[in-house]
Amino acid sequence: MKSLFCVTLFALSALQADPITISHPEKGADKPAPSHPQKETFSSYMLIDPQARASDYLTAFEQLRKEKSTGKVYFQLVNGSMISNIIDMNLMPNSTMILFRFNTNQGIKLQTVKVEEIASLSYQ
Repeated sequence: MKSLFCVTLFALSALQADPITISHPEKGADKPAPSHPQKETFSSYMLIDPQARASDYLTAFEQLRKEKSTGKVYFQLVNGSMISNIIDMNLMPNSTMILFRFNTNQGIKLQTVKVEEIASLSYQ
């Protein structure tokens, strides 16, 4: 009987006490919900050592050169320009730049290009 009285007293005291609420602001809680579901986009990045990339360009250039004539192999740069009629390409000591020697209507020219500015290597 004493235990029933204690349980009843405990239950009544719990009902009379002010509830304690702890609110945690959730991420994006103050933003309205979008009217249509959005797709999550994922992107990934791969870090490549510039020396390795420059070496790959040199190897690919030599392989394409064996298959096609020198004038047909060209590099497309990020800015939209193109280096073609390549006679020779040399990696700079740190391999972050490539020195191109190529033939033009005005004669042989030299141009250095940063490895990250090369968009692609192709042949025609």
